[in-house]
Amino acid sequence: MPSRNAENGLHYFAADYFAARDRFSQLAARQAAWTQRCPIQTPSIGGKELTIDAAYFGAPSPARLVIISSGIHGAEGFAGSAVQQQLVTDLRAMPPLPSSCGLLLIHAINPYGFAHLRRVNENNVDLNRNCLARFPGPANSAYGTFDPLLNPTSSPGRDLFKAKLVWAGIRHGMRAGKRAIASGQYAFAKGLFYGGTKRQESITIFEQLLRRASAENTKQVLHIDLHTGLGRYGHYKLLTDLPEESHELQQLQKWFGADKVITSQTKKTSTYPAFGDIGELTQAVFNHCRVYPATLEFGTYSLWHTLAVLRAENRLHYYGTVDSAAGRKIKADCQETFCPADPKWRLAILERGGKVLRQAIDRGFNRA
Repeated sequence: MPSRNAENGLHYFAADYFAARDRFSQLAARQAAWTQRCPIQTPSIGGKELTIDAAYFGAPSPARLVIISSGIHGAEGFAGSAVQQQLVTDLRAMPPLPSSCGLLLIHAINPYGFAHLRRVNENNVDLNRNCLARFPGPANSAYGTFDPLLNPTSSPGRDLFKAKLVWAGIRHGMRAGKRAIASGQYAFAKGLFYGGTKRQESITIFEQLLRRASAENTKQVLHIDLHTGLGRYGHYKLLTDLPEESHELQQLQKWFGADKVITSQTKKTSTYPAFGDIGELTQAVFNHCRVYPATLEFGTYSLWHTLAVLRAENRLHYYGTVDSAAGRKIKADCQETFCPADPKWRLAILERGGKVLRQAIDRGFNRA
């Protein structure tokens, strides 16, 4: 049985998007944060309004800014929201923010995906492949090789996907296959990892929130985007696309540990560069100062399991019946894949995520 302290931590994990949003907003209001609720045009179940919510603490014109964002991949928002809620609570016991610094929390960048247990938004767009300077996105011809396997035009069912995926990896190479599948694609609108043909509303709102926090005197921005689903169960890595020899990468490794910060821009890593990810947009908005973008990724289940769940959920969306026993099972699998119900996993994410975010504030504000 979890201890009383553990139970207190577990309550940060909400049952659904609406409960997570309300708790985040209430906690921020108690801390006297500047808050903003930004609705998207697409309504949710029962016509409920979907919103991206922001909370800002600190200087009106920050010289140093720390950004913590969550939920760009919808269903991954359960864990991201929990870590953000814990941080807001912890701020009461932390030293006051320096007078020249600001902390911006952005909750549920993809509220539709969060509410509907999808990784993508209302247009099947992976928002972390949509932060491009211009469209159309880069060509990814290799993805077409895998499209029939990843996106069959039939209702979900058993079809030996794992065996087929292993065979495809043998034929094309595991590293090449991972890169082709997950880097992002802009040609298959009903497919996985689709980046869209234009800037999505949620990303436009996110950019507006960044610009509102920007100031001429801003010199440094540290942006941590919260994710789940990749890596060792209950553990974390900080992933980035920064060049291997860059000052920014070396600084991140100094702040968080060289064993924890991994760049895709090296042959030694199993990670992959992504087209149009959120860090690119942060760098573009704050192009007048040093920007340190990183994805804080918490591991859940195996890569092939996660891909199988995404494949089944996408087939359900287009060719199945969501309101059925099979459909509810797939949605439950999706939530479990990105936010395991296991109390040990959840407590580990709160402990380790809380540590990283406290480090982000200390290093980002030059307090340590």
